[in-house]
Amino acid sequence: EMSQGTVSAADVAAALAGAVRGALGPRGGRALLVRPDGRALLTRDGLRMLEALSLQPPTARAMAACACRHRSATGDGAKTFVLLLAAVLGAMRDGSPRRAARALPAFERRVLERAVARGLRPHLRCAFPAGGPGAELEAAALEALLEAYLRGRLGPGERRAVALLGCELCARCGARRPPALRLLCDRFAQLHAAAAGLPLARSRVLPGVLLRRDFAAYCPAGGRLRAVLVTRCLRPVLAAPGVECAVRSERQHRAALRWCGGRTEAVMERLRSSGVRLLLSGVKQHEEVIYYAKLHGVSVVECLSSEEVALISEITGISPYDPAGDSVQREIAEAAVVTFCQPLLLGSQRYAHIGFSSAGAFQPHCLVLCAPVDAVNEQHAAALHGAFTMLLQLFREVGQECRAESQNGASGVVSRYSPATETQVATESIACSSSQVSEHQLGGCRDETTAQSSDLALQESEHPDCMSPASAPGPQSKELNVCTDGTDSAGTHTVCERADGINESHRKHPAVCSHRNYSTAVVSTATLCEHLGVDKGPEKAGCGVTQSCPCSILEAGSVLPVGGYFEILLHYYIRQYAKQVQQSAVTVISNVVADALLSIPKALYGTERNGFTKFYLETTEALRKNQPLPVNEKGLESVYCKYQLVTSVLHCVTELLNIDLIIGVKRPLTGDSNLF
Repeated sequence: EMSQGTVSAADVAAALAGAVRGALGPRGGRALLVRPDGRALLTRDGLRMLEALSLQPPTARAMAACACRHRSATGDGAKTFVLLLAAVLGAMRDGSPRRAARALPAFERRVLERAVARGLRPHLRCAFPAGGPGAELEAAALEALLEAYLRGRLGPGERRAVALLGCELCARCGARRPPALRLLCDRFAQLHAAAAGLPLARSRVLPGVLLRRDFAAYCPAGGRLRAVLVTRCLRPVLAAPGVECAVRSERQHRAALRWCGGRTEAVMERLRSSGVRLLLSGVKQHEEVIYYAKLHGVSVVECLSSEEVALISEITGISPYDPAGDSVQREIAEAAVVTFCQPLLLGSQRYAHIGFSSAGAFQPHCLVLCAPVDAVNEQHAAALHGAFTMLLQLFREVGQECRAESQNGASGVVSRYSPATETQVATESIACSSSQVSEHQLGGCRDETTAQSSDLALQESEHPDCMSPASAPGPQSKELNVCTDGTDSAGTHTVCERADGINESHRKHPAVCSHRNYSTAVVSTATLCEHLGVDKGPEKAGCGVTQSCPCSILEAGSVLPVGGYFEILLHYYIRQYAKQVQQSAVTVISNVVADALLSIPKALYGTERNGFTKFYLETTEALRKNQPLPVNEKGLESVYCKYQLVTSVLHCVTELLNIDLIIGVKRPLTGDSNLF
């Protein structure tokens, strides 16, 4: 437990980092946490650790909330988020908080995004085959990503088996493509079942879906069947809600019951005559429905949850059947095709095992997880769910909407441009030959106008960076013609330098970008003539933006070897690009973030003697000599998730540095309170 008192945000972040540092990476251990109710929690999952901590300071709760939101959105990085946040705040302890907060947007736009788009690009690998992001994820890359992800969450005897189960589930479900993988992520709770008391080796991937209900009526049938989904009782009622039914005698009552029974039998006869042999119900059916279902050979599964009903609808594409009014005699058009239907016993729990024929890209399969106790099963399921969420981020890219804005002639970035600050935004068109790229392009396109003071220069964060000529007139701006085919009217390749860090996929995840209180964009545009050479060094590969995706900071499928390479590379290139910025505040922030990034590999290699020093020197020496990276460990990690982690930490730092006053309210205010 921590109390607020006079503790600074840096001290609070350092305390949080100390709580999670020991469980970071494959060499980390499991944390034993005791909950307020006395229950013990043994885990390596950063999200579960932060949720279980009893945090009293408001700043600590805000930090944990930001880390949890990032983890929920990207599936990775809760512990790394806390460590990087603590390192950044600790380095800013002696500086001016407001000045640092104002410099962060300019740093992200002018240094961080250029370091990623230009410096990191030659070192990135692609997890997709030659077909691009439209093709499915490579099997080898899938296994490397899953096993590396699970290293920091499961023990050495578990992660390999769980990773293979995840690969098999993705392969059988067709979840190497975005639509099927998204359904697997959203409905993972309904697509897996747990069996306690069995070893992990007994875990299996089964075809079909396991419904957490037993059959209310089971009539064995072979071959392909038709199934109907209902969400209300099939036995008619005498009166609708709000309508009274007057029964004046016992004879009338018996006649009404006979009518209800006859109507129920007619419905079941209609289902049977239409070839329906399985009834899936979201509510409990009347005993007469069960009776007539058995009489006509129709199996019934009732009391399905709303999530299970939604899953069946998504897989099969059918809507619930409603035999109201005269529709009893109508043709049943929306019926699912079922290949098998049978009960299944897992431990002491009975399930309805049903094989649905899919109407989409997702092929229904379910995962049966076995473990000695339920707590271990929960950890395995949570780790796999986070891994699938992480895999979904591979299909996202950063900065793609810049090209769409240029083609459509409109910008989706909020523009705040005024003549008073016209000198702060400049565009530059640079023509180059196809044989070489000048040092000016390699170093990044500098602004034509230097800010008069650091505070004035920091106001650039209030203006869009990627502006069309029509929206940014002025004597300092040169016209830039962007063509959809990647060339301008003069025949030179035109590239819009992209650095706003938010694309359409981010807007779908407000948890990651909710702290962004400023607009970001690019300050300059450049024309390039070469494709990116992956086998070339940074000096030979230009700015690292390809013709096929001219406005992207990161392309879909970008991965790097696991083990701290992203942090070392970003540290190296932030230092390199910070030297070209003529603003002292941005340079200071660049050095702070660059040094803070090293705290991650330091924690990863902290248990080895001189492990980090050796790793750092080998990697930086290879960068200086333009040699391949010395990869020592197997496994890959998503660069998109790592990049979003850095930007999310910077946004969290901005929020924390802008806090003026913390007010503690002991009890909620009510309307009856006497305030005066």
